[in-house]
Amino acid sequence: MNGASPGMIPAGFEDNFGWLLAQCFRAHVDAMDRAVADLPHGHRGFQALSGAVNCSARNQAELAKQLGVDRTVMVYLVDDLERAGLVERLPDPNDRRSRLIRATVTGRDRLTAAQTAISAAESELLAALSDAEQKSLREMLREVARHHMLPANSDHSMCDVVDKVRVKPS
Repeated sequence: MNGASPGMIPAGFEDNFGWLLAQCFRAHVDAMDRAVADLPHGHRGFQALSGAVNCSARNQAELAKQLGVDRTVMVYLVDDLERAGLVERLPDPNDRRSRLIRATVTGRDRLTAAQTAISAAESELLAALSDAEQKSLREMLREVARHHMLPANSDHSMCDVVDKVRVKPS
């Protein structure tokens, strides 16, 4: 049998961690794209907005590192969020060269709406699991993420990480 019926895992892939993870990741990306389609830059914009609402980063450069986004790309992302009235750049009282990225009231409201849409999408995505299994999955993923997170002071972006694991043609 060459392919698999819908809902069936192709023979030989039942225990292939990479393949299973990729299938789940694709389904997650599709669900998130639909849930945050109205935000500038979609899911990446949602993450930046979330960082601005929660003050997770001191400035734009730090937020770029947290998200694994090139600093020049981050400028465009924040520009678009600012144009949409979702964030604002404020002078950093401790460093006049730096700008703090903070959410506006509109940005906070949009983040709340996006989080509601994401929760619904994730519920649909994880519907095959019980509530206890979903909680357990999230706990396990947090542990794996903690174990493999780059240090906060690392100069590596996610692009650098991808380049390291990408197979180069011979």
